Amino acid sequence: MKHRFALLASVLICAGFLWGARPSIGAEATPTGIAAPSDSILQQELKQQQIKSTTKRVGDQLEGIIAEFDRNGIQGEDVKVLRAIRGVLDRLTQQDMEKVIGYLQQTRASGDAATLARHATEAYAGQKTIVVQLQQLVLEYQRQQAFYEISLRLKELANRQSANMWLGVGLAKSVGDKSGFNAYDENQKINLRYQQSEQNPLKDEVAAILKKLDRLCAELADGPTAERPRAALQQSKEGGLTPALESAATELQENTLKLLSAIGNEKKARDQLREIARMLILSQDAVEALKQALQELDRAIDEQKKVTLATQKTDKRDEADRRAAEQAAVVDDTDLIRRDIDSLAPIASEHLKGAVARMQDARENLEKQDDPKRRVEQAQPRQNEALLEMAQARRALEEQLAKAEELAEKPENNLAALKELQKEVRELVKNEETHKDETGKTERKDLPSKAPRQGELKDKSQDLQARAATPSPEAASALGDAANQMQKAQNSLAQQQNNTAAQQASVDALQKADEALGKDIARLEQAEKDLAKLDEAAKKLSEIIQDQQQTQGSTSKQAVKPQPETEPTKELAQKQDKLGQDTGALKQETESPAPAAASHLDSARKQMADAKAQLDKPAAREAQPPQKKALNELYQAKNEIDKKRDDLRSQLGLPPEGNDNLAQAQKAIEQAQKDVNNALSDLQQAPPGLMDALQKQQKEIAGALHELRQDSPQSKQVAQAEQSANDAAHQLSESNLPRAIDSMKAVQNAIQQAKQATAPGADPAAPQTGQPPGSPKSPAAGQPAPSLPDLSQQQAEVQKAAEGLLAQQKAAPQAAMQSAAESLQSAANALGPVTAGALGQLPSGAQQSLQAAEDASSEGSAQASGNQNSPAQVNAQAAANALAQAQAALSLAQAGLGSQPGQGQQPGEGQGKGQGQGKGQGQADGQGQGQGKGKGQGNPPPQGDGNDGNWAGSGGANGDHRGTGGTGTFTKLPGRDRAAILQSQAEKYPQEYGALVEQYLRNLSDQGSQK
Repeated sequence: MKHRFALLASVLICAGFLWGARPSIGAEATPTGIAAPSDSILQQELKQQQIKSTTKRVGDQLEGIIAEFDRNGIQGEDVKVLRAIRGVLDRLTQQDMEKVIGYLQQTRASGDAATLARHATEAYAGQKTIVVQLQQLVLEYQRQQAFYEISLRLKELANRQSANMWLGVGLAKSVGDKSGFNAYDENQKINLRYQQSEQNPLKDEVAAILKKLDRLCAELADGPTAERPRAALQQSKEGGLTPALESAATELQENTLKLLSAIGNEKKARDQLREIARMLILSQDAVEALKQALQELDRAIDEQKKVTLATQKTDKRDEADRRAAEQAAVVDDTDLIRRDIDSLAPIASEHLKGAVARMQDARENLEKQDDPKRRVEQAQPRQNEALLEMAQARRALEEQLAKAEELAEKPENNLAALKELQKEVRELVKNEETHKDETGKTERKDLPSKAPRQGELKDKSQDLQARAATPSPEAASALGDAANQMQKAQNSLAQQQNNTAAQQASVDALQKADEALGKDIARLEQAEKDLAKLDEAAKKLSEIIQDQQQTQGSTSKQAVKPQPETEPTKELAQKQDKLGQDTGALKQETESPAPAAASHLDSARKQMADAKAQLDKPAAREAQPPQKKALNELYQAKNEIDKKRDDLRSQLGLPPEGNDNLAQAQKAIEQAQKDVNNALSDLQQAPPGLMDALQKQQKEIAGALHELRQDSPQSKQVAQAEQSANDAAHQLSESNLPRAIDSMKAVQNAIQQAKQATAPGADPAAPQTGQPPGSPKSPAAGQPAPSLPDLSQQQAEVQKAAEGLLAQQKAAPQAAMQSAAESLQSAANALGPVTAGALGQLPSGAQQSLQAAEDASSEGSAQASGNQNSPAQVNAQAAANALAQAQAALSLAQAGLGSQPGQGQQPGEGQGKGQGQGKGQGQADGQGQGQGKGKGQGNPPPQGDGNDGNWAGSGGANGDHRGTGGTGTFTKLPGRDRAAILQSQAEKYPQEYGALVEQYLRNLSDQGSQK
């Protein structure tokens, strides 16, 4: 069987191949300008075909892994993630990569330069989008792997904590009534010190793991991957894990010794560790919980069989004592399962309660002071009875699982379900009261005949308890109490006794359940009303956002004119005023059902008033900042409304809004991408990928300067040159040629200062390498680095090419600028309804990226119409990057994976936008300088060093081989396969992938280290 890490390595290979395919399509940057090798496009087509084949092969391998998981009954969130990755890879090979190949073929067949440029741009943009999607897959898988490893480690720590707890139990029995450490004998003191040496490191390790989990949670935004770690982290706080560990460590110390209290805290910590580990792996829906309970019960049954068999062969006192300890451990595990399913499967829980009681009897018999043979004779019948109870519990669990799966396929409305439950509970109250009256009038000798009827009522109560578990936990708890009291009454009747008190207690518990159901029904009825209000508010807000987008776009066009026209600006002021009034009215409507949204709407209204005041002057440029703030507040209000709607739908048990909206959003993105690509082609006046080729050369210069400054006596000046070279590379990534050229000039100035500071007698012009100019890559081991004069010459060549490209852009014909403006406006128009919410709620990663793309497209359109090529190109590139991010997020969401804003974008590809020169935050590196204002989203993956890449980050997987015991995750596999999987959890990539993965990791490091 292929292990989990082999999959990650395969996905990395695909991403690495695509990174290598990113130089220009159809053109190369040279010192003298632009050259177009005849076979460049054909080479790209062949390379893309190879990538497609590799990706398909990875998908086929993944299909084999999933099939083997299915054959061995392995389920859970990790398998769901693998299925989702498989789905995304299918889409990439069958649709996206095939589309890129088609564009490349059309490029080769194109006769005129304009058509060739269009198709080449489409192909290049398609490649970038595929890279982003593969990066998202890698990040998602790394997160999943990190959660899986944390879960395994917490399970191991829970086992260690359990072992320490049982040592404490044994010590407590041996010391008896002894008080204080000084009263212990030498063996008892050694036992206690050993527990101390285990408990303190365990506490520290748990603290480190929780810190890592907290960091992972901070990196996530939405999706199923985000829910589980947050719930686990919350459980660690609410469950008191850290205080329990600290108290246990303190109470085991000699001067503060409280042995029994320490044992209690150790048990609490052990239970919390197990629960948190489970929450990281499993979603909390009933089906998954019941499946997990079945797996755990199977393991408990296996352990009980082992203990029973070992008991049969016991004939010595010390062996009997060991069997007692082993039996106690099975009791412990079985009771944990019982508590997990108490509400979900009450009948199975009752059987497990009986099994625990039988096991406790067996343990007590094994601990007696009788001779071993006598102990075994008394314990064995109870052990066999426990196995029978466990088997009955398993059957009950399977029946409940079948019901839960049927319900999952056909979800019921929680409000209707609660009303039906309340009706049945009230009927059960009447039946129990009637039965109580009947048994009160029945003669003692006839009471056993009433026991079956009491059992039927108990069964009905348990059935209602299981149905109420999800929609009304409080009612489910009360129904469980009623069932317990009915069981007591049934037992009494069978023994010719009338337990009126138990019957009355069951009636009281049923009435309590009725009250709880009434409260929940009232809450859901209010939720139903609030949902209707918010659905209507969402429609109104969508219209306001679209109108604000249009008003903002029109204002941008006025702002780029040397003298804004008075009449259109006054018209815009009137529209802005009307929008402010509508926003204020909507704020009043949402105050009750969604106060957080109402707060954002109020802020938007105030910003609209400020914008209106500026438009009245008229001052279109000054009106833009408050307009942008208003739109941002509207988006935040939309997010709050969407969140509240989702919460209300979840409370009501209504299905989430369908994925059809995601498919429609994908179509809108594809159309916007075509428009933006057309605009870039018009604005750049150069083959696609040329800017990236310049950026690559610039990063190589920065890398060479980094190598040179390590041993340079002019390290300060060389460091300044390196920083400027990195700045230039970053500006090229944003298509900001003017600022990039300024940074290149700063590189030359810093190099000249370094050369002037050279020690007397040195020849600064003497080459250190013998390498020809134009080869600034970091040297291989044993080869000298390029000299400062070499790098100065190389920088001059790149600067000359950039200046030539800038001159071409400035000379772009008016028709091309107008065409770009229309294309960007078309993209903004396509995205406007989507960002406004016309297609419903999108994953937050996609939503924020689309908002950025819509804003950048609108700004770029206005700038292009005002003949401002450079800022228009910056915004067009920002829109293209954001659209690639949005498409990747939607692809993952359609496959059922979480989408995180800002993840997966290559370093340096920020999303600065707006007018003027300013600093913004890029999506990937978080600190890049962009043109204009605006914030990207997300946190970067950890930066690598070229050897280990980002494996040491939060999603990393390096580490020693793990053990093969204690996880229980692959129990149905053959022992050898199970051991191989468990040992490979932290294993490095397979040997056959070594060279490719190492190159990919170097690419990652190169991308990240040049920030």
